Amino acid sequence: MTKIIPLIPEPIKLKITLENMPFSIYRKVLVPSSINMLQLHQVIQVAMGWENCHLFQFNDKKFNASISVEHGAEDNDMFGGFSSESFEAEELSLEEFLTHTDGKSFWYWYDFGDDWWHKISIQKVTKKDMANYKANPLCTEAMGACPPEDIGGPWGFAEFTEVINNKKNPQSKEMREWLGMKARDKWDFDAVDIEEINEDLDYIWNEWPLEEGED
Repeated sequence: MTKIIPLIPEPIKLKITLENMPFSIYRKVLVPSSINMLQLHQVIQVAMGWENCHLFQFNDKKFNASISVEHGAEDNDMFGGFSSESFEAEELSLEEFLTHTDGKSFWYWYDFGDDWWHKISIQKVTKKDMANYKANPLCTEAMGACPPEDIGGPWGFAEFTEVINNKKNPQSKEMREWLGMKARDKWDFDAVDIEEINEDLDYIWNEWPLEEGED
């Protein structure tokens, strides 16, 4: 008797690296090839630890982009002029987007004020990856805690790393109060929990209101 194996979208493995950081901050994730770019944005937000409170854009290149993808692209003329072609994130799959790139990497730009640039590299899917992949987005590797939102971008974060745990610095108290830290708290720059990331990824994927193909 022939065993019927259910068809699931092939995974694409992405390494998401936050650029211009004082130490390494990255995530490796497996995502279905059919995922749309709005869904990918949400996956990146969860995997990195952002709070999804700013605009975003995907580009084939960091500068002089030929293609850009954003949510509300048709209504947003402010940044569309940076590329020759603009797409709505919900209407373009990752697989389709990659045909417009060099197939090796692309860019995710989050918060146009703080300018968080993420380089996204295409990685080789391993046998171990395939054994763990269940058609849902999956974080397989992570390093470095995400910066706080609205900290001032890479340069503000660099200053933050020097100040936050130095209680002799007068700026430390102000920053700690802003973040709601207690007197004994210490900011852990290595704090990242893959298990928690994957629980959150499962939640957003299973509760998703924007299924592919829906209006």
